[in-house]
Amino acid sequence: MMASFFVDFTLSDNDKKLLIVLLFVLILLFIIVGLIGWLIRFVTIRFEGRMDYEIHDAVIYRVIQTPEQLRKYGRKKNNRLFVKANLIPFFIALTSLLIWIIYSAIDHVWARDYFGEFSTLLFNFDWSNENCHTVVWGIRVLSRWPDLVSSPHWVNAYWGSYLLVPLWLIAIIWYAVNTQAYIARELQLNKRMHTVFEKSLDDFNYFDDVKAQGGVPPMNGTNVPPNPPQ
Repeated sequence: MMASFFVDFTLSDNDKKLLIVLLFVLILLFIIVGLIGWLIRFVTIRFEGRMDYEIHDAVIYRVIQTPEQLRKYGRKKNNRLFVKANLIPFFIALTSLLIWIIYSAIDHVWARDYFGEFSTLLFNFDWSNENCHTVVWGIRVLSRWPDLVSSPHWVNAYWGSYLLVPLWLIAIIWYAVNTQAYIARELQLNKRMHTVFEKSLDDFNYFDDVKAQGGVPPMNGTNVPPNPPQ
């Protein structure tokens, strides 16, 4: 009876290959997620201090006296920085628009597989080959590395895609970084709205203050102590 509770965990060669592929995919996803998180943290730390620089003088010289004024002043500064930082990616996007119009007008083709044309500069593998996939729990997963279909090569007719795709990627990534920097400055502004005007008693002790002054601390602007109990 006890033997019926044991399960044969012996793996075939295909199962071992599949587990290796799944482990590789999980490690790759973990690395990608970690890199994205590191990049967001790096941008946040890199740009949040700019908000302190922008509002420093107005706070130090008491030009701003309330949290509401600080919010309004800081957001105006942040919006200006955001617009200024996006001027370069805007002109990159505008340049790509002009290239797209010229490229499409030459052949009178206004809808292309731009990323597909650009992929001729990359190594292309046969990802759709069914022999490279295995169905696990109803999900088709890669079981072995696919065969190489083509190596990087230049096609003169695809010159527009070779320019457009890099320009698009640069503009998108640049704008994404500027957006993250804007959010980081906004979070720093919200934090300063609480810390700059904060009234805290964390380091204050009434009896320590009494001992330091040699008596009862001033009351209502005078040094007259309260009446002793009768």
